[in-house]
Amino acid sequence: MHKGLTALENLQADAALLRQYAVPMLLLVSRSDCAYCAEVRNNYLLPLARASAPATLLLRELESDQVQTLRDLDGQPRAVGNFLQAMKVNFFPTVLFLDETMQPLTDPLRGLDQAGFYGAYLEQHIQQASSALRRRHAGLRKES
Repeated sequence: MHKGLTALENLQADAALLRQYAVPMLLLVSRSDCAYCAEVRNNYLLPLARASAPATLLLRELESDQVQTLRDLDGQPRAVGNFLQAMKVNFFPTVLFLDETMQPLTDPLRGLDQAGFYGAYLEQHIQQASSALRRRHAGLRKES
C-alpha cells in the first residue's frame, strides 16, 4: 500500500464510520503495476485526503493485486475477487463512491482522463455521491 491512503481491509468497520459521519466512501481500486492508478492516487486523491476530514468523505484504497481477502459487512472473510465482481470492477483505476451498505451512490469513475478534466470529473462525482447520500438519509428519516 502506498503511504497516504488508508487500505480497505474491513468493510464492517468502515461501514460503521460511514454511518457515524453520514458521508460517502471514495474507494480507489488499483493495481500495484498500474501507472494510471499511481497518477490518480498521487495527483488527485492524496491531496484530497490531506484536505478532507472524515466528516466530509472517507477515502480508501484497495490495491487489488496485493490483497487476497477483506472483512465483509458481516465481519467474515471475503475474497477480493468476489468483491470486485460484485462491484463490477474490471478496469484500473476505478474510483467507486459507496454508501454504508457498500452500494454505489454514482457511476464509477474509470480510467484517467488525459485531457486534463479528471479533477473536475472527480469533484462532480463527489458532489453527486454526497447529494445521493443526503437524499437516501432524508428518505429514511421520513419513513421512520
